[in-house]
Amino acid sequence: MKLMAVIGSPRKGGNTEQLVDRVIAGCRSTAQVEVEKFFVTDKHIEYCNGCLTCTFPPPGTGTCVIKDDMDELLEHIKESDAFIFGTPNYMRTVTPALLNFLARMLPLLTYKVEYDGKGNMIGAEGISKIQDKKAAMVISQGDPFFSSPLVHMVLERNLRDFRLKLAGDVISLGNLDKQSVAERAEDLQKAFELGVKLAIGSGF
Repeated sequence: MKLMAVIGSPRKGGNTEQLVDRVIAGCRSTAQVEVEKFFVTDKHIEYCNGCLTCTFPPPGTGTCVIKDDMDELLEHIKESDAFIFGTPNYMRTVTPALLNFLARMLPLLTYKVEYDGKGNMIGAEGISKIQDKKAAMVISQGDPFFSSPLVHMVLERNLRDFRLKLAGDVISLGNLDKQSVAERAEDLQKAFELGVKLAIGSGF
């Protein structure tokens, strides 16, 4: 099983990474796993400029006009069997680095367009090159209550756009300090169990 863990946090050793590591441990308890884990902020990934050349006009070029580390990462995504996407709650949504990463995944989509009798585009169906692969979501935040469902919605909706099948999520609250989650045995156990579910759901 090839597992890609994408960490949107810029903080190494922090709560998000610790939770992601527990998901990985859960996967490894169930299957033989080859893990590629990286921090998005460690990669040279320019901002998406919204040109849509990769997808429009359909089928598009299938490649991005921006040449940076994302080219190689897209190939690794295609080769992976399952994914973990981890982010802290930043300003009530995912981190800017992770949001841009998701935008730069657009070359993994092609569109089947519907036209009216006059040749006007009236609809389009996205077809994903990574459809039906499994994904897990990890979210950490400082507030002791879930202060923004938006962070979950943004991540979930984007992953569903790529037709990924969600194995589940773990949301850890009250992590004001860098390693607060180390004291949250229940959250760490949920992350481990999510990893088990991810591995089983991926057929390994």
